[in-house]
Amino acid sequence: MKRNYILLMIALAGFVIAPTMALAADVTFGGQIRPRYNIDSDHDDNTNQNAFFDTRVRLNANAKVNANTAVFLQFQSVGTWGSDENIAGTMAGSRRATGGGTSTTDNAAMQASDLLDDVGFHQAYLTLKNLYGYSVDAKIGRQEVILDGHRLFGHTGWTQGAETKDAIRLTHAGGNHTINYLYIKGRESDANGASNSEDHDVHVAHVQTQGVMGGALSGIFTYTNDDDAGSGAADVERWFTIGARQKGKLNGLDYRVEFYHQFGDAGVVGNACGCAVTGASGNGDSVDRDAQMFGIRVGKTFKNAKYSPTVTLWYDNLSGQDDDDGAGGDWGQFDTMYDTGHKFYGFQDFYLARNGGGTGFYGMQDFAIKTKFALQPGWTLKADLHAFYTQSDLDGGDTDTTRAADATLGADNERDNDLGQEIDLTLVHKYDSNTTIAAGYSHYFTTQTFAEINQGDVIQSDGSDWAYIQVDTKF
Repeated sequence: MKRNYILLMIALAGFVIAPTMALAADVTFGGQIRPRYNIDSDHDDNTNQNAFFDTRVRLNANAKVNANTAVFLQFQSVGTWGSDENIAGTMAGSRRATGGGTSTTDNAAMQASDLLDDVGFHQAYLTLKNLYGYSVDAKIGRQEVILDGHRLFGHTGWTQGAETKDAIRLTHAGGNHTINYLYIKGRESDANGASNSEDHDVHVAHVQTQGVMGGALSGIFTYTNDDDAGSGAADVERWFTIGARQKGKLNGLDYRVEFYHQFGDAGVVGNACGCAVTGASGNGDSVDRDAQMFGIRVGKTFKNAKYSPTVTLWYDNLSGQDDDDGAGGDWGQFDTMYDTGHKFYGFQDFYLARNGGGTGFYGMQDFAIKTKFALQPGWTLKADLHAFYTQSDLDGGDTDTTRAADATLGADNERDNDLGQEIDLTLVHKYDSNTTIAAGYSHYFTTQTFAEINQGDVIQSDGSDWAYIQVDTKF
């Protein structure tokens, strides 16, 4: 109880002196509260429907220290209503909450919620403008890293916890171009006694030029060093991603086209997957990455038609593992890195695993039609239809050896490429200038291939339903 009084006194003191501090240092405050009610009925007909509330609460402080220096602090608390434990590990995925809870059970053995301690920094960084007199800005600290529409680097904003990185970002902007360099510290660990043996570092070079084909052309190059050499079974992952993205508007059509290629060391996944990769060893450096991702989108808004409908055709192709890859000692599954997968691969979030595990490492093709209708001022209806297929051919002769070694598939070893279809419906209401109310419903139509990859048993697979209603207020 004494601890609570101390915290209360600190909070009261903060409210008293905050206006004076704001005037002296040009500090502005803001925040967000986002409660969401979820109803989740997954694809396993042996499990029951789950309904729960989760919430995000944020408080922001933006301090303009002087003309060249600024500091941004963002406190965040996330959790599930009534939860009495940290559920970050037990409810992973974009449709799930993360963080602590507020259990007020009458069980005498349980702790009361007055000792809840679940607030921390989501972002905390400083910005130095015109670093040492050069036209370069430096952002240093914990921050959301977003590049090129969240394709490889995004904040996974649908998740209540969202995604941040401990990073340094250098940005030069001049004329119609922007140049970025990012250093991301993914992990700092010397637990096994060898210096830097388990560190994870990512380097990113990103360039964007405006005014190309009615839009912007971006290029990206990443280097990931994720060696784990101190645990006895080394995992060698030094690999690269290079690619380009063009997005713009031509002749009334909105479009986007992008391509990425990955090469370097695959790491232990080439051996652990059981994919019959020739020469695969425990430390992973014997398997090379050779993977690609291609995406294209074309859309049009019919402004003069009723409800001003927007229709978008969408296709993504992420390479997967096949017999040619295995025979050549290569890893063909594309790694989506730190993308916001919820934005691309259906709202039910079955394909968030960056290493391709959601498709059994057979890659993915996503054919989608996305529509949007302005029903009336402040009301928008969205309807998306996805058809998912493996990129590797499972019903031909391209994956015979790979499938035979795959323990997740049934003994008959007969599959087709169909992973299933998903329909996502979303209704959004702009309640006022600060608040948006959204409701959604999604259904996933499973297939035998989906069931055996995700459960190893087609008999227990059922269609999946998910619905939610969310209130999002920013101030």
